[in-house]
Amino acid sequence: MRQRIGRYEVIDRLGAGSFATVHRAHDLSLDEEVAVKVLAENHTMNPEMLERFIGEGRALRRARSPHVTAVHDIGELPHSQPYLVLELADHGTVADRVGTLREQGWTATPQDVLVVARSLAAALGAVHRAQLVHRDLSPWNLLLTSRPASNASSGAVQGGGELISADERLLLADLGICKDLARSSGMTVAVGTSGFRPPEQQRHGRVDARADIWAMSAVLEWITEGAALPPAFHRALARGKAENPQRRPDDTDAWLASIEAALAEPPAATAEPAEAAAAAARPRPRNRVLLTVGLAIAALIAGIGFGELLWHDPTIAAADGASISIDGPEELTVGEAATFTADVDGVDSWVWMLPGGRFIVDESTVSMTAASPGSAEVVLRSLTEDGTVLETHHRLRVDG
Repeated sequence: MRQRIGRYEVIDRLGAGSFATVHRAHDLSLDEEVAVKVLAENHTMNPEMLERFIGEGRALRRARSPHVTAVHDIGELPHSQPYLVLELADHGTVADRVGTLREQGWTATPQDVLVVARSLAAALGAVHRAQLVHRDLSPWNLLLTSRPASNASSGAVQGGGELISADERLLLADLGICKDLARSSGMTVAVGTSGFRPPEQQRHGRVDARADIWAMSAVLEWITEGAALPPAFHRALARGKAENPQRRPDDTDAWLASIEAALAEPPAATAEPAEAAAAAARPRPRNRVLLTVGLAIAALIAGIGFGELLWHDPTIAAADGASISIDGPEELTVGEAATFTADVDGVDSWVWMLPGGRFIVDESTVSMTAASPGSAEVVLRSLTEDGTVLETHHRLRVDG
């Protein structure tokens, strides 16, 4: 005889962890399949874990969207063991799908990226309007379902491509560690999945919706690894992953607009032969930069203690519709690595010079580790089309 959880008959187990187990089950009253998430029995006596589990159900109810996992019911087994009845995602995770496709030689197309980006923007937009920050966005918390949204006019993003097919829908799951901004100052501890955790969640810092903007950009960066996409797309991702939250897009709508605009630019590799030859014959902005621009960078290093993070408002060098600036921390400690981002607009090429006089050209970010205390300066230079030199400086302090 199959196991019963309330009125739900368990079919099989979808996954298990130290926090909870998720079952595929049949709703005997409504005659449909659902997912039932049960808190691990060893956590039932822990008030903090109980609140986190119940809080996830409440958060999912607040952030209603065709792209956020729906909550159908909540119940309790003997021994005060709660469970959530959730919308069933019957096609696994985005992480699993990408892994399977990559084994077959797949790389993401612009259509793949647009479907994911639009679905993410819809899901996180609903989360943020509910005054919540997800804080644990990753490909493993993005699910795929073949089931239509309950409301045909709900505005669900239409699938298309190999990653998410036309009859599938992306669902955002796992709001177990989300932050309620209506009840919190925004300060947070280090939480989230490695590789998809924004800088302000690495340490005890202030978190708002822009933390999820960083994680959304990291998810797209992971999905598009090895793909031939326009340079503007990579610049849009770099802006979304800016070290300073104030330099990121303000919200999911602005983030999505930057991604869509970037993907409208054709990749350089798709140019016709005649166009490619003409492009090769023209002087490249990179060469002009290397020949005429001399850069000097001292050292980089970051030191952030507990409490709210300190950010530098970088000077923007601008002329004739082009601008460049550097985004990164302003205080570092010896031995700690830091990442700096080039925020560029209206220029085709730029150049950094790292310690020792080493040049790096056209990289959106540079990462280095400080060797000694003192003051330091990062310099970025570029040229406009008419030959005007743009130069911006980012000064920082290195503590021993």
